[in-house]
Amino acid sequence: MSLSESRSTTIRVESTQDPTFADLPWYRWWLFQQTRSQPQRLFLSLPNMRCDKEAELDTYFLPLWNKVKELLLVPEPKTIDGITDTLVQHGILSIKDNYEAYQSAKELVFSILGWQTMLYKPQATSCTTGDFNILDETDKYQGEARLRLSQSSISGKYDLPSFLLGFGMMLPPPQYCAFDDADDRQLFNVTKQIITKELNAHILTKICGIKLRWVDSISCHLELDRHSGTLFLYRYPSFCVSNLQLQSPTAQGGSAIHRCGLTLPGSLPWATENDVTELLREILLSYRLLFGQSRRSRSLFRKLQPFARIPPEGHDSFLSLICGKKSLNCPIALVEREEYDVAGDFPHLRSRIVRLASYASNKKPRSIRQLWRDKRDSTTWLAFWSVLIIGSVSIVLGLIQTVFQIMQYALALHQGRS
Repeated sequence: MSLSESRSTTIRVESTQDPTFADLPWYRWWLFQQTRSQPQRLFLSLPNMRCDKEAELDTYFLPLWNKVKELLLVPEPKTIDGITDTLVQHGILSIKDNYEAYQSAKELVFSILGWQTMLYKPQATSCTTGDFNILDETDKYQGEARLRLSQSSISGKYDLPSFLLGFGMMLPPPQYCAFDDADDRQLFNVTKQIITKELNAHILTKICGIKLRWVDSISCHLELDRHSGTLFLYRYPSFCVSNLQLQSPTAQGGSAIHRCGLTLPGSLPWATENDVTELLREILLSYRLLFGQSRRSRSLFRKLQPFARIPPEGHDSFLSLICGKKSLNCPIALVEREEYDVAGDFPHLRSRIVRLASYASNKKPRSIRQLWRDKRDSTTWLAFWSVLIIGSVSIVLGLIQTVFQIMQYALALHQGRS
């Protein structure tokens, strides 16, 4: 029995256009860059597809893209193997009883899942066919979202939440604690509030020396590599807005990233579909916390280059709005506060924000310039600079008085000799 004959499905696939391309002008350009960077072997099951030709994106790739999206949106549990088998059964992918082509087809479905959800970027440049590999976007830092970068081909039989959890906590549930150390877990529990003037991009970069690095994977947002002092930020926030709108009660269809969540809470430490909605909102709010609510942080953002070496057609203009504007007209309602309750305002990003706040609080100014910039404790800042200024003025006045006394003594001595 052939590979295609040994697999069946009862799902009928209808082709509809993915509305995300119309909502996000940069998304098509970004997708083409992803496909063209892959080896040609990834497209063995699309024999006519040439990944370096954009015209063939519409002809061969986007029909497959739309089918995968439709299969993701059905309510039944989904697996990489199951989606691949359905596409083979309907003749959308061609494997011709070729085992290597079938493994390549699974990798292709896995890649499309990553591109449609932006949870990860696939890494298909290895010589091993069939394994599922994701790109290292955090410079070998193994944070909660990137515990491992590879899984064997047999993991394709697991449902999507279990499969994705094999890489790391890409979709954290509410109040998830990512700390193993007992002291860190205690810190997680005792940290109740975050004050915007104490935790923003200006403080993090100018006082704490943190480097900001922009990435394409939404699951890496707010991951902090304490060893290198690097904070990873997601550069396409309009993707969050688009998926929230697709998942709204008035919208038709749904969002692929939501379908990667659990239908109902269970024993698996993973976000439900409703949790994904709240997580996307938290990600949007985090840009306001870090940049939008601080004048100096907004000014800092305007000097950053989140789209360095990316042409204008690949820029997300919404990033400049949410990070660089004091007042934001956002299609998604965001409640901004001067003091945030981490458990209530950031339940899904809680571990990452607590880690970031702890890192910032332990970093002290090491120069006069940093001392001047560090206004996290306004009382201490005023007291220090008041003492410094008053002390400096007293010293200067004392020196001036001493100089005058010396001049008077010298003048009196000179007059006595004459």
